[in-house]
Formats: sequence, C-alpha cells, structure tokens
Amino acid sequence: MKKGWIVIVLACSFFLVTLSVEWNKAQAYTGEGQKTLILKSGSEDPDNAAMGKAGIRFAERIKKATNGKIQITHYPGSQLGSSRQMIESVKVGALAFMISGMGGWNPILDTQLLPYLFRDLDHADKVLNGPIGEELNRKLIEKSGIRTAGWVFRGLRNCTFGKVAVHKPADMIGMKFRVPESAVNLDTWRAVGAKPTPMAIAEVYTSLQQGAIDGQENPTDFIVKSSFFEVQKYLVLTGHVNPPGWVQINDQIWQNLTPETKKVWMEVWNGVSMELRKEMLANELSNQAFWKSKGGEVIVPDVAAFRYAMKDVWKKFAPKAWGEGFYEKIQAVR
Repeated sequence: MKKGWIVIVLACSFFLVTLSVEWNKAQAYTGEGQKTLILKSGSEDPDNAAMGKAGIRFAERIKKATNGKIQITHYPGSQLGSSRQMIESVKVGALAFMISGMGGWNPILDTQLLPYLFRDLDHADKVLNGPIGEELNRKLIEKSGIRTAGWVFRGLRNCTFGKVAVHKPADMIGMKFRVPESAVNLDTWRAVGAKPTPMAIAEVYTSLQQGAIDGQENPTDFIVKSSFFEVQKYLVLTGHVNPPGWVQINDQIWQNLTPETKKVWMEVWNGVSMELRKEMLANELSNQAFWKSKGGEVIVPDVAAFRYAMKDVWKKFAPKAWGEGFYEKIQAVR
C-alpha cells in the first residue's frame, strides 16, 4: 500500500512540473481587454484546510497572472456565513464564488458525492476536467445560474469509530453514524445497515464524546484537525468518497471574463489544485501516523465489500439528477 502512495505522489510531482510551465505562460498575460474586477470569495474551510488554502493561494496568484485585472479577497473559515448562506450570495452576485464540497443545494452536485463514483484521482480528473464535466456544468447553469470553475482534492473520506473495530459493512449494522445532511449520504449508509444521523459538523465532537453517535466520516485531514482522536479509537480507511471542493461561481461573473482571462484562470487554478493535492497526499500518511501516536488504530477494511454493499445507491439519484445513462458514461471514462 505504501508503494502505491509513493507512485501517486511521484505522479503528482510530475504534473506539478508540467503545470509550472503553464504557470510561466500565465504570468506573461497582460490582461489586455479585461475590465478590472474586484471580487470576493469565501469558504467554510479555515485557512489551514484544503479549500481555505486554495482560495487564498488562488487570489494571490490570479492577481499577478492577470496583471492586477482580477483582484480577489478570499474569506475562509465561514467569515461570510455558512455554505448555504454563501451559495445564496453567489446566486445574486454579491459573492463572486465560494469553494465548497457542499452539493446539498443542488442534486447535480450532490450526486457527485455518490460512494465510489470515481475509481481514483486520475478518473476524477478526466471526468471533472473533461467533456462530462462541461456537460454537468451546462446542466448546473441552466438550473441555477452557477457554474463550477475548477475543483480541489480534499482527501478521501474515511470513517472513525469509538468502540467497534469495523472491518466490513456488517460490523456497522445498527450503528448511529453521523453524516452531512443530504439524501445521498443517508442512503449510502443505510445500504450497509447503519442508522445515518444528519448533524451539523459543529455538534459532532460532543456527540461522539457523549456516545450519542457511534462514528462519523470525513477526510482524514479534517478528522485529525478536529481532534477526533480524543473521542474515537479506530480510523477506518474506507475511502468511500473522493469529495471535490468545487469553485462555485456566478455564471454572469464568469462571462465577464475575456476568453484569454478564462484560460489563465483555469491554468492558475489547476496549478494551485495540483500543488495542494501533493500536500494532501503527503498529509494522509502523516495523519495516519499521528492517529497511531495518539493511541488509535488504523484499519484497512474490506473495501470491496463496502463497494458491493453500496453498489446500487446511484440508481436512485443519478438518472434523476443527470439523466438516463449519464452515470454509465462516467464509469466508462478511461
């Protein structure tokens, strides 16, 4: 397994070298023809987590890359409200964009949180940055006036438990298990026999401490930063979701960018995204080691059994959100 992670990190390093060449091209852009725009963006993530870091780095680099024509102030840590509040601001243009993994406001995004939708990071890149991603964008714009203009890897979602060493889906039968509030998340964990419990993230630590819930799931980086090791013993590497952190931008603001500026936007964003991906993959290993240092156990479960248990969850959501046959198109991408 360690060899696999080393290969992934080396591959990411190669991509970073390639993107650095594109970054130099982006720096040469003078912003000719682009009206100066002073914009605001926000994220629920604090400035030390993936989406918060992405917003801050992107704001710094896009200003330089566009010769000051695009000036963004990023507000991390829910300074501009919750994700739901920020998305409403994006819809009316008061906020240019938000960086969020929240899809609950729209089924087109929410359905991208289906279990094991993406085989790996390469598959996710080809889907989200390719023709299928553009098709999803068209659907999203038609429904909401919002598009996605890039995504960032936030770390695979894994599980923690306080009392039971979970190795297979049957170990979760009857467990009260915290999930973000969305129909996709509820059905995902019902499929393994658990009792999914929607709950605001701010309430999770105390609920775990008091035994009101038996476990929860989140990216490992978030799990460690939230000190869940203090109230949980087992970190179980299900890797059931690769949750994109989307740049959810008001489409009218996007259309106010010249074609050249849009190109530079994506070059800069992809550079930031790949840089953070490398950091997140390195953090995954260090976070697992840290969990063990705090007396916890790290379990590699029967992932194939989890995949099988959750294999039909998509049937309720994907056809309705994306149209018949669209899920199959995603799976066919190679």
